[in-house]
Amino acid sequence: MTNTLYTLRQQLARLMGETILGVPSVSPARLQTDSFGVPALAVYEDDYFLDWQGRFYEGTHKGTNFVVTASTAENGVLTFAPALSEAVVVGDLFEIYQEFTPEELNDAINLAISMVEDTALEDAVDESLEAVASTYEYAVPTGIAYIEQIFQEEGTANRYGPADNLRVGRHWRMLRGPTPKIWFDPNYVSLTAGRNLRLVGQKRPSELSLDADISKIDKAYIIYQAKALMHQSRIRGRGADFEEHNAQMVVAQGMADREKGRLAVPGRGQKVSF
Repeated sequence: MTNTLYTLRQQLARLMGETILGVPSVSPARLQTDSFGVPALAVYEDDYFLDWQGRFYEGTHKGTNFVVTASTAENGVLTFAPALSEAVVVGDLFEIYQEFTPEELNDAINLAISMVEDTALEDAVDESLEAVASTYEYAVPTGIAYIEQIFQEEGTANRYGPADNLRVGRHWRMLRGPTPKIWFDPNYVSLTAGRNLRLVGQKRPSELSLDADISKIDKAYIIYQAKALMHQSRIRGRGADFEEHNAQMVVAQGMADREKGRLAVPGRGQKVSF
């Protein structure tokens, strides 16, 4: 199962507090560079959404954050800042949340992902390396954690069959250090300049930057771990708020730890670095 950054963020935001997802409407018409109407929000009193944080996650303004500066019950109009260069349109799907910013939610999600980057391994095939004449050491592409097999491209572009690959596949090892490298034994391996090398192995899960970016890590783990991190960030001193956030953090962390145990994927082949 895969999950986009924006679906993870929205689910996390719902667990953290009040969250609204919506679609700007043209009836009644109120689509401007600094405001838009959502009739479904007309049930809320004036300025109910004042200072709420928002983000457009689909449409012409996707990836744009804003702050609600006023809200009017009549026609459910939200006014926001900073103003856009072009007016909002119906396809500009948005989300707004009461207590947290989009950056905070995204950061918590990515930190949760980074906490399992060495265990939640994903299958990987990389063909970015190109053989160079008389060169037998090659830096490992970023993100690759384990290498199981290596093939050299054949004379036909993009073909990696068994021809000429028996020795390439056997006679190599990792050179570990600040910049991990693959070393081919020149006594047995013949690399042809200009041909690509295909690395088959596993990679670390990538952090998410664009709303449409996808994570293959179990959704429950990401959400609960991110929730624990969000509550931890709100623990300040003593008092009711401290106790509430601390209690919620403990519960969420317990859920995350249970899910985390299911994520481990054994490494295959040679580990890139220690």
